[in-house]
Amino acid sequence: MSGQLRSELLKLRTTRTIALLLAAAAALAAFGACVEGLSRTVIELGGENSQRTMLSGGTVGVFFATLAGLLAVTSEFRYGTIRPTLLFEPRRRVVLAAKVVAAALTGVVFGAVCSALSFATGLALLSVRGADLAVTGPHAAALALGPMVAAALSAVLGVAIGALIRNQAGAIVALAAYAFVVDAALFGAVPAAGRFLPGKAGDAIAGRADESLLAPGLAAAVLLAWTLAFAVAATVRNDRSDV
Repeated sequence: MSGQLRSELLKLRTTRTIALLLAAAAALAAFGACVEGLSRTVIELGGENSQRTMLSGGTVGVFFATLAGLLAVTSEFRYGTIRPTLLFEPRRRVVLAAKVVAAALTGVVFGAVCSALSFATGLALLSVRGADLAVTGPHAAALALGPMVAAALSAVLGVAIGALIRNQAGAIVALAAYAFVVDAALFGAVPAAGRFLPGKAGDAIAGRADESLLAPGLAAAVLLAWTLAFAVAATVRNDRSDV
């Protein structure tokens, strides 16, 4: 297991696509903070909810971490490297478990980088515009640490989705369609039900300011349940399908 985990971490660390995803996520997190910080009046910017929205760029890392986890699996099937991987380590569950752990660690990095840039940009804008920090300690902790937890779980969910679909283009389209259509539409139409979806659970863990979302602790349990359900389904498919 340790050898396979080192191999999976090396793949993620040296794959250009993962680095580009991280760079894109970081840029969007900083850009989002700039938009929120510059589009509001100083009085509006002094409100806690406005500041929580400005500092919530870590949620961007959650989506990109999911995509990174998905690519960690689908890239192997796309380029045929899954065959030598399984020749080196024929125990499929060990390979899948190593990908899960590697993706979770990658998710932590995505969440940490996006949170750090969002906070750095947001606090700089507050200083420049002369607004005092109004975010309370618990909310600040959720905004700083929540994205790392959400991104880690979401990256594992991405691995599971990739193992289930396998086709890279199809998996990316399915993930994007869910995130931007199903998740957003259901939450907008029926918040009481939509908040239990994986995407909105991730937003709640990451500290997004929305009273319709679940409490962070409950949201973490919901996202963990979704992740485990998809992981079990991916394990069954992985055991029974040819490569």
